[in-house]
Amino acid sequence: MINQRIYFNQCLAYVLEATQKFENKLKDTNRSAKEELFNQYIAHINKRLDSLTPDEKKLFWELSTLISLKNKISKIDEIFYGKLNKIPEGKMIGFLGPLGAGKSTIAKVLVEDLRANFIIKEPYIANPFWQKSQENPEFMLRSQVYFLISNIISDIKARMEPGISVSDTSTLTDILMWAHWYREIGLLTSDEYKNYKLLVELLKPIIPKPDLLVILTPNSVHQLKEGIKRRQKNETVRKGELIFTTKNSRDLYIQTKEVKRLVSEIPKKWQVDVLAIEINPIAGYEDPSINYDYVYQIRSCLNLLGDLLRPGPEDVVKKIIKILAASKKRQIIVLHSQSMFTGKTTALCRLAESVDPKKILAFQPLAGLRYAGQEKAIMSRDGIQIKATTVEDNDLSSIIRYLKKNSWDSKKISYIFIDEIMLFIAHANRPETAIKALKAMQKLGFHIICDGIDFTFQEEPFNFMLILLGQTKKYASWHEIEMSTRCRYCDKKAVGTRRWKVDGNGARVKIADYNDLVFVAGDSEYEPVCCKKHKSCMSQPANFRRKDLP
Repeated sequence: MINQRIYFNQCLAYVLEATQKFENKLKDTNRSAKEELFNQYIAHINKRLDSLTPDEKKLFWELSTLISLKNKISKIDEIFYGKLNKIPEGKMIGFLGPLGAGKSTIAKVLVEDLRANFIIKEPYIANPFWQKSQENPEFMLRSQVYFLISNIISDIKARMEPGISVSDTSTLTDILMWAHWYREIGLLTSDEYKNYKLLVELLKPIIPKPDLLVILTPNSVHQLKEGIKRRQKNETVRKGELIFTTKNSRDLYIQTKEVKRLVSEIPKKWQVDVLAIEINPIAGYEDPSINYDYVYQIRSCLNLLGDLLRPGPEDVVKKIIKILAASKKRQIIVLHSQSMFTGKTTALCRLAESVDPKKILAFQPLAGLRYAGQEKAIMSRDGIQIKATTVEDNDLSSIIRYLKKNSWDSKKISYIFIDEIMLFIAHANRPETAIKALKAMQKLGFHIICDGIDFTFQEEPFNFMLILLGQTKKYASWHEIEMSTRCRYCDKKAVGTRRWKVDGNGARVKIADYNDLVFVAGDSEYEPVCCKKHKSCMSQPANFRRKDLP
């Protein structure tokens, strides 16, 4: 009597060898010859598959479709390669992590946040070998081959579509984690694992790579196990899904160890960008703000934080140009926001691109320098810059002296750009001098466009910013444009900036105290928050009342 497990593995080995020979014959052949060789190849392997079950045969039929795709045999394959070779219009995001790490939970939050497509890559119910493999390891190779082929097909469809696709797994998850783990615990034999790896190498050229692979590493196996228990209590477990109990914690240890190893291996061997997040599997169920934090990190890796800006920098540029076009008089425009990370500097840089850069003089305070090389340029977080002069005494009046000393003609130089205006700290105790300095520049014949933040991390008015905004209510030639972003931890508007205390390695230790008055320039210690549930600092006075914007 035939042993179906051994026979399937033998068939796989046979098909792998036949495919190698077929592909070797394709070199320097035309389309017609390729199609003839492919038909011979299919007829050849079909003879070997006679004793397989219908489900097993279907696996090899789908594999032959992928071989056709890989070798550009049919017209459909030409269309596929035409689309796949273009720069992808959208993004593809995958997840990797041990069972119970929270992949599906975070993926669902991400889908809603990005308004993305959600692709379930592991169709347990559709896999005819999955439930059998959990009861009998003889079916594990067939189950993993099914997952490999179906996930590749799913990834190909996702990559060919515009927009953003999110999956709570990835093809790499099965290839690099699950198959290896099954081998470690003896559910795949050495010979089966060898053939599986050869199959992966065969298909590797057509496995679409995600734009980002999010790898979740649990902070402890104990927390991971507790998270699984809660998941099983609160959710309907999919039919056939593997259940972990206290008696097999070793499985979770092996999975967790393997995931940590893959964090460094995947970028090198697969050239895929990885975001490694250490997670508390229980906390993700209890505190939704943690999942928003993960989404924020994912957005940051994919350069999608700009989607959270209201209004976006391009819309701000259009509004400024409209203001300037509406009057022949010189205007003062204040871009402002209640928190950091709202795109103000980007808007300033984009505006410079829209007007003649030769007609711009740009200035920034020494106190606001954040990046290496910033001394001679205003630099946005997305890499755009404007040539600028750094005002070393942090005094707006120095700009006027600079203009007069160099005899700058406002008929040739129409615009003065001022970045981080709230950090011109020479005016901290005499805000009226800041107003006078801006009016003096306007009187000299310049349009002034400046940007600044309204509140410190303590939620106190930032220097003279609220006074500047007050001027926009008094004079027709003064204007304000407020920009905003979203809280890092919820879907509320950010109206303040949280500051963190960091250790010597730059790791965040605790939220800064209200009474910590030492100013710190830079980005890594700050993040936008709603200031309600998610506070910007600790130990605000009991009677603290935030001032309203003018």
